[in-house]
Amino acid sequence: MRKGVTDDKAVAADILDRAEVIWLALNDSEGPHCVPVNFAREGDTLYVHSGRKGRKAACLDSGAPLAFSAAVDMRLKTSDENACELGYRFRSVMGGGAPRALDGEDKLRALDRITLKYAGRAMPYNEKVLAVTAAYAIDITSVTARIKD
Repeated sequence: MRKGVTDDKAVAADILDRAEVIWLALNDSEGPHCVPVNFAREGDTLYVHSGRKGRKAACLDSGAPLAFSAAVDMRLKTSDENACELGYRFRSVMGGGAPRALDGEDKLRALDRITLKYAGRAMPYNEKVLAVTAAYAIDITSVTARIKD
């Protein structure tokens, strides 16, 4: 495995739990695209939400495999002497998974996990917004972490 790369699930979980956003790499008939999303993690599952319409929702509804990435602790490495010494220090995760749409109580539990991550507490939902909101579980099938200090 490449220097600084690990498949240790605990390291990857720590990075995912600290990340504010993950980037989903999706693919459809128009080609590949990447989209940042809020999310929550529980075990080997990521939870995301979306409007029910649009390209992201269509890709997630398809259940097609996707990739994701996140990074934390990003710091610029500077140099006054050599451009080749410039760079970033970071901790990152890259992985793959398969999305599945959630409904009923599963949808609410997923949204509750996301709300708890960002608001720090449970909150009520606007029923009109909830009706046009989709929630998805992404079952992680592979994950690696990279630490570059």
